[in-house]
Order: sequence, then structure tokens, then C-alpha cells
Amino acid sequence: MPAAALADPRDACAPGTRWRGRTVDLDLKAAPLHDVFRMLADVGAINVVVADEVHGAVTLRLRKVPWDLALCTVARTKQLSVTADRNVYLVVPASR
Repeated sequence: MPAAALADPRDACAPGTRWRGRTVDLDLKAAPLHDVFRMLADVGAINVVVADEVHGAVTLRLRKVPWDLALCTVARTKQLSVTADRNVYLVVPASR
């Protein structure tokens, strides 16, 4: 099995995470979560998989925030967990 296939998934939003993503400005009102995560995936040039159990909307206004911090902030407000395995981010309810 190739070494790349053995990568360990990590908590992308763990305390102490260093935010390195390109900064974004976001001003959204009642935006569906799935759409917000898709937009952040485009900005971060990553792949995102959002579980079917994730639903709802978010209103936010962020200025000059790294995209990865924005992703984790949205997840935290909705009690979601974000796991990263290389450039694939999995968003699921935290209780899962």
C-alpha cells in the first residue's frame, strides 16, 4: 500500500491550529451551510464532503480572515466536526 494512503486524518479545527489559508471577506445572510462549505472549498482549493445530517443556515460577516479559520468558525457555531485527510475535509455533526 502506498505511503500516501496511510495518512492519518486530523482534526482540522483542533485548539492551537495555525491558520494558513488565503484570507477572504464574507458577508452572508441565511446562507445554506452546504453552499458556504462549497464556497470555502473553492477558495481553499480543497475537497469537501459534507454529511447529509448537516443542515441549516448561517449569517456572518468576516473581513480578512483565513479561509480555514472561517471554515472552522462556521463549523464550531453549528457544533460540527471537521476532519482533514490531506486535501479532503469531512464535515459531520460533532456527536457522530
